[in-house]
Amino acid sequence: MSAWPFLVQLGQGFIQILLTPLFYIAILLVYLQYKKQVSLERKLFGVRVTSAENQTLKSLLYGILGGIVTSLLLSGTGIVFHPTDFVYVWILAVILALVFNVRFICFAYAGGILSIVSLLLNTLPWISIEWEWAASIYSDIRSLSVSHLLALVAILHLVEALLVFLQGQDGVTPVFVQSKRGRLVGGFVLQKLWVLPLAAVVATGTNGFEPPAWWTIFPVTGLSGLQIVPIPAVLGYSGVALSRHPAEKTARTSKYLAIYALLLLFFTLTGAKFAPVLLWVAAVFSPVAHEILIRFEMEDEKSKPHRFVKPLQGLRILSVIPGSPAESLQLKPGEIIAKANGVPVNSPFELHFALNQNPAFIKLEVVDEQGEIRFASKPRFDGEPHSLGLILVPDETVREYVRLDTIPIWRQFWSSIFRSSKGKVDSALHKQ
Repeated sequence: MSAWPFLVQLGQGFIQILLTPLFYIAILLVYLQYKKQVSLERKLFGVRVTSAENQTLKSLLYGILGGIVTSLLLSGTGIVFHPTDFVYVWILAVILALVFNVRFICFAYAGGILSIVSLLLNTLPWISIEWEWAASIYSDIRSLSVSHLLALVAILHLVEALLVFLQGQDGVTPVFVQSKRGRLVGGFVLQKLWVLPLAAVVATGTNGFEPPAWWTIFPVTGLSGLQIVPIPAVLGYSGVALSRHPAEKTARTSKYLAIYALLLLFFTLTGAKFAPVLLWVAAVFSPVAHEILIRFEMEDEKSKPHRFVKPLQGLRILSVIPGSPAESLQLKPGEIIAKANGVPVNSPFELHFALNQNPAFIKLEVVDEQGEIRFASKPRFDGEPHSLGLILVPDETVREYVRLDTIPIWRQFWSSIFRSSKGKVDSALHKQ
């Protein structure tokens, strides 16, 4: 098969995924997750900061871009999906998420662990197992296509790095969190989900096409019935920005994700074609390096000075509500409002009082993050909101905050059953 007919088949498979119900079910799940994010914003601030509909639409558009890139990378490197392999990967990923932490649903963990087990079994003599079901599982895992599975993990993380760089800082949720010293500070929860329509090569065992002659990066051997099948996939990114602005945080994270993905792909490709021992390195690198990366990012945020803390004088801005007077005043997160209508302000009450002294005009003295003073002013028109539309860094009067550490899904479910109706507002929302 030449390159052009193969690309045509890929395009047809990509279009077919747009017509399958699973694709739209995945979009619905993404929308519900963004609705949950909006619900948290309303509980914390009494106002919506982001739009679930807008975020879902953007995630869909970026997801289609990611799906095109992923499909080309998967097919171009000769990666074949094995249906039985993915059953085991998904089962293990769900078990890890339920027992330990929801972030372990990432294929870096399940794919790496299964690859290690498969490589280990292949170093041992064949074991005869009496039970048929156990013998079938043993045979499937022993024959796992380690190089293809690990290459898939690498490519998915490479595309995730691209999407985090392009959209990770968009539509972030401001939150109040508790520092190690018990003080409330401001921060941002960065959470993105993308539905990727994939046109993937799958070994079905039935009549299919022969691999193209140029398909040599990951050679396909011992496979029959190669077909291009539409498959929906979901990529997710979550993080927290306490010491950096969201744009700085996502740029840094995307760089580390890309380095991780390229190293994993290098170890996998080199191990598949030249030095099989490097497949062991790739299998161990997949979960271990991913976990080190996650923990390094978390510890780095905790150890660095928090950026959004209450200043000694004035009010620091955490977030600006879209469409508000504050947005038209071009106020930005991190800036400090020193005076309103000529009156020094050090609390939300003082800001409200100062603005009401001149209900027809707003004049603010603002200090940016470089310490430069500027003035922002505008007339206040009839029908405009009375508030500026700001979320300020918390002070000692704030009582609710978000706990950022995650707990296993089973424990969340157990707590939700036995939680008192007079308890917390939300499983992630806590009171001082």
